[in-house]
Amino acid sequence: MPEAKSYLLSTVDGTIRTVMLPAGNRIEHIRKLVGSSRIDIVRIADSHLLYADNNGLIDGLSSIADLKDHPSPLAGNLLIVGKDESGKITSVSASIDEAASWFTIIRPVFLPVFETVRESQILSTRVIRLDVRIERSIPNVIE
Repeated sequence: MPEAKSYLLSTVDGTIRTVMLPAGNRIEHIRKLVGSSRIDIVRIADSHLLYADNNGLIDGLSSIADLKDHPSPLAGNLLIVGKDESGKITSVSASIDEAASWFTIIRPVFLPVFETVRESQILSTRVIRLDVRIERSIPNVIE
């Protein structure tokens, strides 16, 4: 069983990069890359699998990822691998750009709203509230 080319997507950084999954003890390497000992597996079409932190949505989140045609958002580090007809891990067959297009990174952006304050002859501003805008983007490919 040779090394398997895979992609590691970070929902926090909004990036995706190629990583090599060693041939031996793959599940342990997957757990390290995902950052959790409890992992979920999501099928992507017939030729790929995604490994995600089982508790990724429980912690406070600064960002999430939507996977096309998947009903639930994903969080944390996501590992995408290929799979053969018997379900065994293989190298990914999709290009990294194609794999990136399967995901949308979603994160809140805080927008301060200011008011002008006039005290005596001093003019200043202060933040009176924070509005929130939701940003959506495709992961940035790290070569």
